[in-house]
Amino acid sequence: MIKKNFTNDKIKLIYEFNPSSPLFARVASILIEEGSILEAIKILENGTKQYPDYPSAYFILAIAKAYTGNEKEAIELINKGNSFINSNETREHYIQVIKEIVEERDSLKDVKKKAIWEEEKSSYVDSIEDRLEVLAEQLSKARINYVPEIDSQTEIEIPEYKGKKIISETLAKIYESQKNYKEAISIYKELIKIHPEKTDYYKNKIKEISEIIDTGLV
Repeated sequence: MIKKNFTNDKIKLIYEFNPSSPLFARVASILIEEGSILEAIKILENGTKQYPDYPSAYFILAIAKAYTGNEKEAIELINKGNSFINSNETREHYIQVIKEIVEERDSLKDVKKKAIWEEEKSSYVDSIEDRLEVLAEQLSKARINYVPEIDSQTEIEIPEYKGKKIISETLAKIYESQKNYKEAISIYKELIKIHPEKTDYYKNKIKEISEIIDTGLV
């Protein structure tokens, strides 16, 4: 590994003092390995103007273009480089290299999309929490201001929710404000598993609610 790095540095140094050297293609190849794609393309485009019949330079430039997403131009450069040597085997080799680069780029895009989705999902969850906070406040006010009619036998039927149970501190507070103490305790117990760092806080909430139940103020 040390020998390879020394060789690469020496080649780059020679090119630095003599930009007209045919070593430009080797320097560009080193830069591609280091991830300096745009710098490599600049060197290759200048080099192919000075050495227009240098097939390897076109193949390396094709690889660099593929890394920037220019697949069509990369194929054209492979065909141009191959026109000097007429080797189907060489052409197919570089076509395969370009194909692998494109597949790699696409897989990286998928990873990026997933990361964006995770961020959006997190924002969505935060949005739900915000809406639950507002709902809790509205329910609390509704309980204070609501006065039932005398002799009214009408009960409000609440449809049963059959979806996945939402576990959140806000939901526990809603149950608590509605005096659904058993449900609130159940949520706080689940929250201890999800957020162990807040165990003491949730245990105190469970204790407070249990005391309310024990005193018969339900």
